[in-house]
Amino acid sequence: MSTLITQDGTAIVIDPELGAVSARTREEAEAEIRRRKALRQRSDGGLNIIHRHTEIQTGEAA
Repeated sequence: MSTLITQDGTAIVIDPELGAVSARTREEAEAEIRRRKALRQRSDGGLNIIHRHTEIQTGEAA
């Protein structure tokens, strides 16, 4: 893994398997890489992800 720190302090960690991940600190970026690798190793390949859906009300009469 390679790490770059920008002038504003943002950390960019480049992993050969996952690509680039940016975060506020190096520790946060490395933790995100560990999380993504663990997700890939799951039996479903990380595809069973639940998304929360929220309806947006426009105020228009139906």
